[in-house]
Amino acid sequence: MRQDVKKKVCGEFPEFCYRVFEYEGYAKQFIDSGKFRLRCLGSCRNMKEEKLRDPTEGFGCTKEPGIITYYGFTQNLKEKPAIVREFGYQKHHADYGNKVYCFCTCLPEVNRSHMLENFGKYIVKINDPRKLAEDINDYFINTGQNFQIVGCKVIYNKGQKLDRELAGNERLDLSYKQKPESFSPDCEFRIVAIKFSELCKGECKFLDVDEQFEPECKFIEVNLDEPLNYLSLD
Repeated sequence: MRQDVKKKVCGEFPEFCYRVFEYEGYAKQFIDSGKFRLRCLGSCRNMKEEKLRDPTEGFGCTKEPGIITYYGFTQNLKEKPAIVREFGYQKHHADYGNKVYCFCTCLPEVNRSHMLENFGKYIVKINDPRKLAEDINDYFINTGQNFQIVGCKVIYNKGQKLDRELAGNERLDLSYKQKPESFSPDCEFRIVAIKFSELCKGECKFLDVDEQFEPECKFIEVNLDEPLNYLSLD
């Protein structure tokens, strides 16, 4: 029996969402036994399926409005450089130093044909996404693992201009919740697990897509060892 533990889950959660599996056996394991995997975020940069591969995964990129400073130099080294300040867009990058794992799903508004064409044949409806996040959190606590669990909708504006300057924490969160606009048909919702006690060594981020080597950090297994009554085969 699972312990009565404090729920350390934050973020936003939809009313329901969909998880798609390529194989029926994996879908049934998820429903009947609560067995599934979370994928290391960095490993998505070199997924073998080209349509799923995102070489920008794992870091945020924005162009934010603000004052930009330019320095103008002349050939006369004794002259002070001219300083010019003007309004423009500063480019920012953000990358989480810790290990980040994701359970990726699709929001209710996703096109069903898009799911079937891109992710697999077997669709599981998650009728209570927050409960799933809480169960994942319980599992990690009961197995002595220190994770922060966050629910988030993916934002499809990587590298685009924003209408305001972001706070530091907002910018950092984009490292796991931002993707290029080309992925917007996925309508993705993620349950993110951030391992605060362990830094990411990056073994899986820079592999060639044809590499046979499978880094240990590529997936993390979750086994709740019980049926999940908030799941159904759709």
